[in-house]
Amino acid sequence: MRKVRSVLLSLGGLGVAQMWLAYAQQAPQPPQPQPAPQQEERSTGDGVFSVGVYYWLTSAPPDLRGGHASFAPNPANFDFPGNSKYSPAAEVSIPAGRENTLRFSYFRTLGRGDTTATGPLTLFGTDFSQGDYLVTRYNIQNFKISFDYLSFPFPLSGSRLRVKTLWEVQYTGMQSSIDAPLKPLLTDSSGNVISNTAAGSKWFIYPTLGMGIEYSVSRNFRLEARASGFMVPSHATIWDTEGSAGYRMGRVEALVGAKAFHFKTSIQADQYYKATLSGVYAGLRWYPKF
Repeated sequence: MRKVRSVLLSLGGLGVAQMWLAYAQQAPQPPQPQPAPQQEERSTGDGVFSVGVYYWLTSAPPDLRGGHASFAPNPANFDFPGNSKYSPAAEVSIPAGRENTLRFSYFRTLGRGDTTATGPLTLFGTDFSQGDYLVTRYNIQNFKISFDYLSFPFPLSGSRLRVKTLWEVQYTGMQSSIDAPLKPLLTDSSGNVISNTAAGSKWFIYPTLGMGIEYSVSRNFRLEARASGFMVPSHATIWDTEGSAGYRMGRVEALVGAKAFHFKTSIQADQYYKATLSGVYAGLRWYPKF
């Protein structure tokens, strides 16, 4: 009799356990946390280390003008002949906080050309006569440090559009020589030879302010536009603007675009240079992994 009671109690406990388990399985379960959606990784030029090299197809030559401090008896205005040579350029980008970038860029433009003086000229203290055969050379250099600050949107939240404010410092300089190699050498009253070469050099350092826009068309393809400048009335002026398209393949990005760069040294000097360089460019940008 006791064995029968034990078996019945065991069976009853097992039935209760099975009923409780069935109830627990039917009861609603608390919601489980869902993983955050993955943002699509996009190619961008911001907030990463990169090194770029470019070839800029410039063509327009610079001009030389007489400034406010010029007292030359003859006109001091001269247009350099010919076209500029193609301009090599380089850029290094360093991360500077989340999605911000510190950029160091440099380009150099060389040019030369031959012409004939159409009238008497006095350039950098050297006199030339009408009909003198002139051989000219010039060298334009620009070095820029730019802090590209991501200003919109914030936070980024996977947005395709990025708006940046540009805080820059630029050095711009130009050197030139204008020589009359066929002109006879003369001497002054002291017997010193009078040079037939007018050589000059001007440079300035300016802060520049601007804005940039970048748009990711797809994961590897992006468009970018930038513009900045600064001027002091009756002194120097500088501005530059560019637009580009880039397609990234692994750690290398191919870029094509167009760029315009204008500068004018201070007109308060005896002579000043001015130029507007423009043209298309192509380049490669490398994103190393450390």
